[in-house]
Amino acid sequence: MNLEILRQATLGPSSSRGQDKPCQNCSKPFTIEPEDFAFYEKIKVPAPTFCPKCRRQRRMAWRNDFNFYSRTCDLCKKQIVSLYAPDKRFPVYCNKCWWSDQWDAKDYAADFNFSRPFFEQFVELQNRVPALALINDDGIGSVNCQYTHDFSFGRNCYMVLLAWKLEDSLYGHEVIKAKEVVDAMSSFGDCELSYESICTQQCYRSTNIYYSFSVKDMHFCYDCRDSSDCFLSIGLRHKRFYVKNKQYSEEEYKRIIAEYRLDTHNGRERAKKEFGEFIMKYPRRYANLKNCVASIGDDLINSKNCHYVFNAFNAEDSKYFENGEASKDSYDILVAGEINQCYEALTPDQSYRNFFSFYSWKNMEVTYCDSCHSSKYLFGCVGLKKGEYCIFNKQYSKEEYEKLKNRIIEHMKTTGEWGEFFPARLSRFGYNETVAQMYHPLAEEDAHAKDFQWRDSLQLTTGKETIALSDLPDSIRNISDSITNEILVCGACSRNYRIIPQELAFYRKMSLPIPRRCFLCRNAARLAFRNPFELWHRFCQCAGKSSANGVYQNQTGHAHGDAPCSNEFQTSYAPDRPEIVYCEQCYQSEVV
Repeated sequence: MNLEILRQATLGPSSSRGQDKPCQNCSKPFTIEPEDFAFYEKIKVPAPTFCPKCRRQRRMAWRNDFNFYSRTCDLCKKQIVSLYAPDKRFPVYCNKCWWSDQWDAKDYAADFNFSRPFFEQFVELQNRVPALALINDDGIGSVNCQYTHDFSFGRNCYMVLLAWKLEDSLYGHEVIKAKEVVDAMSSFGDCELSYESICTQQCYRSTNIYYSFSVKDMHFCYDCRDSSDCFLSIGLRHKRFYVKNKQYSEEEYKRIIAEYRLDTHNGRERAKKEFGEFIMKYPRRYANLKNCVASIGDDLINSKNCHYVFNAFNAEDSKYFENGEASKDSYDILVAGEINQCYEALTPDQSYRNFFSFYSWKNMEVTYCDSCHSSKYLFGCVGLKKGEYCIFNKQYSKEEYEKLKNRIIEHMKTTGEWGEFFPARLSRFGYNETVAQMYHPLAEEDAHAKDFQWRDSLQLTTGKETIALSDLPDSIRNISDSITNEILVCGACSRNYRIIPQELAFYRKMSLPIPRRCFLCRNAARLAFRNPFELWHRFCQCAGKSSANGVYQNQTGHAHGDAPCSNEFQTSYAPDRPEIVYCEQCYQSEVV
């Protein structure tokens, strides 16, 4: 392989040819590469003033994925579940009302005032236009998916977030193209009958599967491919009837599985504990990249020329992108599918040249917009559907639109707003309501010091339980239908939760015990298990005959012989992590 290609695929492009700048938010230096400047020039926006991490945190401060509230629809007056607390100042409509023709976002049109900042006026427009309670297309492109968020093209799904093209799935986060999948995080597609998984693809009838592809009837396995009927294993390729990376006969394998009683809570807890201890004894691949070319990041599939991209597949020529598919020539995107030349946006799905916007789908040439759909040539608009040549929801001719848009951009340059995403201080959510708190946690006083908002009370139901966890039968076989009438209490956070009938049917079908934790705590545990969406420069920990810490003994000879491996790379494993991290060549020598 050409050394320059290899270097860029592992370390990334050389910063010596870029431009170093201090971040206007955290003051730390960051580098803008020549190819970055070319991208900004192509889409006609200035180079960023925030570093990548601060840009990401700012976008995340506008995104609430997990904190829902009970309130009333301001149009039909029915009780609904919403992202927005009842005390918010702006109107909120239920899904049916928001997508209906009972109102028109153009009725809230406003003229732009050149004596005032853009963001200030935009927030005023936001506070007049009705907001969608939960961002989904239930009743439009989806069926029976009312309790989902950032969701589209689904059927019979419940509490699935950041997802599309699903059927009969529950309690997922970042899930694409799946059927009967429960408690999944970052499922990349074609998974069916899967439970408790992270970063999987083409998994069938499997539980507790992580970073694995094309597997069937697998349980508690990590980084396994093209295998079936394996248990408590790591790094398997084309294997069957393995337990703790050891081959067994079919009869022996079935005896071991039966002995663990995976239909019980205690049996699964035992397997979980042994699994966590076992996989720490084996090396990890420096990055989870499958069919990728000249890319750095993690959890990437079928992608090329991507830098600092995480949890994505079929991505190309993109940077600082996470959670999605089919991203092309786009930067600084948080969750998206099928986009081209998009920048600094939240969920600009199926869009071309969608800039500084959030929750705006199927658009072309839209800038600084919120919840605008199937539109083109919009600037500073909120809630428009099939709009064209509008600014602040007001209709213009093409010539008027272009002239006024350019005037506003020049005005925003003088106020320092042009090219910046919406300030976090203007977010509709408290920092502790948003995914920013998940990925960049702050104490309340620190959040206030950084000019983030904070919500004093999150909606949390406690003390209503009708059954104690200790009274739950250990095995799913002894759970009666009446469990769906009970209120349970989370063993981690004391939040109350229920088991819905669809969920109970899945547990019975898969012989799984009733979970003892609420969905939010189960999701938090998965988030803690997976690597962060950050990169560190490290060296391979292969010392020749063993790992550098002496825990793992190499099973084969490596190209570098008995000397320590000299390969270096960018990895999502921080230097102080206890895992054994190998480069691609050393890892491939060890997988079985």
